[in-house]
Amino acid sequence: MSVTAHCLVKNEENFILYAITSVVDFVDAVIIFDTGSTDKTVDIIKNLVQKYPHKIFFEEKGECDKAGHTKLRQEMVEKTKTDWFMVLDGDEVWTKRGMQEAIDMLQKNTAVECVMAPFYLLVGDIFHKHYKSGSIEMLGKKDFFYPRFFKMLEGLHWQGDYNQDAVYNSRNEIFFNKDNTVILTNRFWHATHLVRSSIDTDFSSGGRRSDKLINTYFLIGRKINESAPEVFQQTGLPFFKSFINFWPWLAKKIFH
Repeated sequence: MSVTAHCLVKNEENFILYAITSVVDFVDAVIIFDTGSTDKTVDIIKNLVQKYPHKIFFEEKGECDKAGHTKLRQEMVEKTKTDWFMVLDGDEVWTKRGMQEAIDMLQKNTAVECVMAPFYLLVGDIFHKHYKSGSIEMLGKKDFFYPRFFKMLEGLHWQGDYNQDAVYNSRNEIFFNKDNTVILTNRFWHATHLVRSSIDTDFSSGGRRSDKLINTYFLIGRKINESAPEVFQQTGLPFFKSFINFWPWLAKKIFH
């Protein structure tokens, strides 16, 4: 089965390299749209295009509102020529075992039309996850997980504004259901609560999250008891980074 990864980004300079690199060898193509990054995100992506010129397709789309964000997702669908597409945010990093499990699932189970992927919600650094077991409920299950692989069926389309958007089928029903969907066992690393850019002062491109204890693992984190994605192991991200980052966060809470 052939797969195209869809990556829609803005100001993801700290993780976009890891996100793309973690999946690029497992998919047939990667479509990346940037929506107005002002950090180093675009430069990083252009370097990746030079490394994978026949696999990565990149466009700078400029600023967009929530409705425009969904239109860009639909444009990616319309550009896709493969059997499946994968949603990959710029702060989602996969292990090799996780991607291999997903690809094997697509190849072996012809009845599957949607694959959900669980994730670790990182806090502090890449070695610690949020202490909660999960807060997303779908298909009668509650966990940290998202639909991430979709079969390219006729009439498939994105609907709804950003943060409320989802994939729907030709009958205008939400795409995934108990009969056509499976959930992977391997988790990816989700860095939405980490510092994702040098200009990302609230640690989220999706809105302010200053009300959350997102900057320190020793208050809300639990150690992840499995090896981190291989792309991280090659870079040696510092374990003590979250401890250092904690103090500006605490000062902000005390004095503001």
